[in-house]
Amino acid sequence: MKKEEHHCNIHMMPPPITDEDISALFNGLISIVKKKIELETRAEVISMNENVENLKQLLKEKQAECVRLKNEIIYLKNELLNKK
Repeated sequence: MKKEEHHCNIHMMPPPITDEDISALFNGLISIVKKKIELETRAEVISMNENVENLKQLLKEKQAECVRLKNEIIYLKNELLNKK
């Protein structure tokens, strides 16, 4: 008599997914989204602060130019009055 070999695979059913598992997954996703929004908001604030600093510097330069031009106008008016 010949001995027969049978190869068989045993499949285990995964444990059922519980409401607690779904809740934990959902809460994890929520915290990831919150963190992403927080990081994006921080990046926007930093970018806005840099833009404000650049604008302040530009304003300071323009004000200095206006003062210089004003002084030049006053000087030229005086020169014109002195020639008359």
